[in-house]
Amino acid sequence: MKKVTMFVWNNFVNDARVLREASALADLDYTVTIIAKKELSEMHLPSGEKIRKGVVVNRPLKLEFPEKITSKIKSSVITKHIPNMLLMFKMIMLGRKYNTDVYHAHDLNTLIQGIVSAKLRLKRKKLIYDSHEVQTSRTHYSFEKIYRIEKLLLKFVDKVIVENDTRADYHKDLYKSRPTPIHNYSELYNIDEVKAFPLREVYSIPEDTKIVLYQGGMQEGRGLFKLLDAFKNIENGKLIMLGDGKERQNLLDYHRELKLEDKVIFIDRVPYQELRSYTKTADIGIQFLENTNFNHYSASSNKLFEYLMAHVPVIGSDLPEIKKVIEEEKIGLTVEESNTIELQQAIQELIDDEDKRNCLKENTQRAKNKYNWDNEKQVLNNIYYEI
Repeated sequence: MKKVTMFVWNNFVNDARVLREASALADLDYTVTIIAKKELSEMHLPSGEKIRKGVVVNRPLKLEFPEKITSKIKSSVITKHIPNMLLMFKMIMLGRKYNTDVYHAHDLNTLIQGIVSAKLRLKRKKLIYDSHEVQTSRTHYSFEKIYRIEKLLLKFVDKVIVENDTRADYHKDLYKSRPTPIHNYSELYNIDEVKAFPLREVYSIPEDTKIVLYQGGMQEGRGLFKLLDAFKNIENGKLIMLGDGKERQNLLDYHRELKLEDKVIFIDRVPYQELRSYTKTADIGIQFLENTNFNHYSASSNKLFEYLMAHVPVIGSDLPEIKKVIEEEKIGLTVEESNTIELQQAIQELIDDEDKRNCLKENTQRAKNKYNWDNEKQVLNNIYYEI
């Protein structure tokens, strides 16, 4: 039985993409070990657990300097870089410990772990680099710095995976070789078999009020402040903001500043396994990314396909990958990215026009048979057959 070791730079609690890939390999009788991380604030998480047959996760603890030191020495070297380096070392030691056939590094911040584990040994192992983001064009990232690092590390990689064709073309322009796109589609399932979370009952939402849902990370560039602005004049709609992230508290403060307490409900992030029961309750889903960098411009993030799989019409930005799915499959409306007025008009249109909403909903039922992980995972399987 072949063995795979994956590296992720998160706690592997809500990483749906990596879980899908690991499960697909387990179905082919690979044994997959995922090396994740655990912060001091996450001591409730087990250090190791079995996720399903053939998939286990190991979470080495990220150690930090005591507060009495960090309060006196205000340095990112002490607060961030040294703890990260020590955690990388732990991950490498674990990675080299397993008798692994293939190492699979998810994103640039685990590629060094993959290289040291797979290549710095007498009998080299295969290494896959699975980049979920455009590393050279992200918020607060330096192109020149990341480009030099990524270009160097790619010399040690046997196969590169990116999220879609737009990103594959960009990668080829930079590094002269085209990686394999594996789209971040949702699993194929029947939403009618999912028990909906009683959102209307819990939050006293009237039946004639339409539920507009944003689910996902609350980060810069997601268009979430503009979404709140757009909702100021929306009638007969209730906005649900489901998720967590660095901007969550700022969004909470801003919605109070706009006096939107009666129109907007914030819900904490829920486990991925429970998410679809919330998605099912929505009448409209929002994917309003802003074109702040190429990473956002080229995104086709999983929430778009989660809405589709739950038969929820989508309002999305007119960025290439998002627009392609929405317009070709006629599952929603696209609006100019960052255009609050267009967003408001589109939301109100779908709230008011039940016939259009139902037509778009019917189209999702056809489109989900094309855009699903059951089809896409064969690309991953083929990569593993090749190497």
